[in-house]
Amino acid sequence: MKRALIFSAIAIAFLYTLRELEYIGLKMNEGGEYAKLRVVFEQKNNFDLIVLGSSRAECQFYTPMIDSATGLSSYNIGMTGAVMPLIESTLEAYLVNSKAPKYVVLNIDLHALNDNTDTVYRFPRYFAYLGNETLYEGLQARDQRFFWFRWIPLYSMAYFNNNYVSNSVRGWINKPSLYNSTYEAGFAPSITDTTLGDLDTAKMIARNSRMPEIVWSSFLQIEELCKKNNSQLILVVTPLFHRAERVVANYEESLKKFRDYATTKAIPFIDMGHDTIRFDKTKYADPAHLNKSGALEFTRRFYPRLMQYTSH
Repeated sequence: MKRALIFSAIAIAFLYTLRELEYIGLKMNEGGEYAKLRVVFEQKNNFDLIVLGSSRAECQFYTPMIDSATGLSSYNIGMTGAVMPLIESTLEAYLVNSKAPKYVVLNIDLHALNDNTDTVYRFPRYFAYLGNETLYEGLQARDQRFFWFRWIPLYSMAYFNNNYVSNSVRGWINKPSLYNSTYEAGFAPSITDTTLGDLDTAKMIARNSRMPEIVWSSFLQIEELCKKNNSQLILVVTPLFHRAERVVANYEESLKKFRDYATTKAIPFIDMGHDTIRFDKTKYADPAHLNKSGALEFTRRFYPRLMQYTSH
């Protein structure tokens, strides 16, 4: 019995040690997704401007070009798959270690306001950064399994796929992947694995993107957090491929709700949703995400409008 207990204790200690070594390797990456997560949730930063939102923020706002045009120091903290409650938690967790920026650019996904708020997309990527208590609490609120992910190695390690392990090893040996090299100041171009065919003829399913109350309340919390920290919140609507916009039945209704609120609260509101780029299928990786060429073109058109609120 005593021998079995000793063996169990050694096995448990081994699992904790192995998991910690994997986490350390992830954090040692100098570029790519896990380096970005380290910057956002663990490092002390003093950026003038951050871009906040989902994958559409991450892959469409080319931060190096924004810096070059405005003279600001910016970073893109958009997170793939994030809905408004998690976007709120991302901002809160960022501010734990970092100085509040002068400007917060929030991308609003009018086509996805009713996406599931009780799940976290690609959740294992956050495991190594749960030492940030604010991040942990935000994730736990969305998915109660995060308590077990944080404390039980045997449970969390079951979700460590080849990508996770590979990035940890690459961190230890300082050998970045080609994918990691595509990240620039938090920006990452869209790499879609969805085969839709020609966007002019691809089937697109009609949907009604009515937002749950938690989405609107999270948006209000972001506004309040910016106000508390003297950060200028700037709302931006980015373009869907034109056919994708038309299948969102209440697109204009949602657009009006945010625009009217911004007007009432004197919040800058930049509507790029109807920019002509939405008709150019060569600029899209899929109906909702611009490709790298599209992101560069979009940012060229966006930053002059941004500068109306940052050049003073």
